[in-house]
Amino acid sequence: MPASILKNKTALVTGASSGIGREIAQLLAERGARVFGTARNPQSATPIPGVEMIAMDVTDDASVAGAVRSIVQKAGPIHFVVNNAGYGLTGAVEETSLAEARQQFETNFFGTLRVTNAVLPEMRRAGFGRFANISSVVGFLPAPFMSMYSASKHAMEGYTESLDHEVRRFGVRALLIEPSFTKSNISHSGKDAELRLDDYSVQRDLILQATRNGIATGDDPRLVAETVFTALTASSPRLRYPVGKGVTLSRLRRFLPAGVFDRAIRKQFQLN
Repeated sequence: MPASILKNKTALVTGASSGIGREIAQLLAERGARVFGTARNPQSATPIPGVEMIAMDVTDDASVAGAVRSIVQKAGPIHFVVNNAGYGLTGAVEETSLAEARQQFETNFFGTLRVTNAVLPEMRRAGFGRFANISSVVGFLPAPFMSMYSASKHAMEGYTESLDHEVRRFGVRALLIEPSFTKSNISHSGKDAELRLDDYSVQRDLILQATRNGIATGDDPRLVAETVFTALTASSPRLRYPVGKGVTLSRLRRFLPAGVFDRAIRKQFQLN
């Protein structure tokens, strides 16, 4: 599928006010799509050239339905959706309350379901559409002390792969984008579990500092945006698109023996 497929097409990018989402929205607009970016408070977001910002809270059914309805009224059918809205939650499993875990899934996972279900019927009837769901390498790797974030991305992976098989015969595809550490504000926009247990404090702090360092020296978000563009415009897209360092991690996960992989993870996170 040539890049010109974006011409005269409408794209929706959730969580577009900063970081990866902002970069994706800007690139798609540069490449010719009419792009709508979402934020809970679009008035406070820095404007993006060529991108129309609208209000959407992905945790609220009425907000999602209203935003999609508004886009369709302004621009007609939505052809491309990038489900990017989300945040990170840090803390050991034992430190994480059920309420905190539910909120993590409400945004990272169920938010994607809400947006997808609001857009999919028209895509199916039109016989064309693409969903690019922003997962992570922790959608196929463990993430100690970010277990609920990792679990939400594991859920995203199973959901997207299953959805893709269901809708492919209608000319619709659901695809996974799997970044590794990427320079963004996720460490600032994330949340910490309220409970803090001393037994976990040393390892938790070591891992969270390593995570912050990884983000600070991570891949450029433009690389993620280019990968999204490739996925949306490919004539025969594949299901998974690892990004940057995620390509190597994906191969290691697939080909390393389980015991070797387990030891490597524990060494990486200083869990021994």
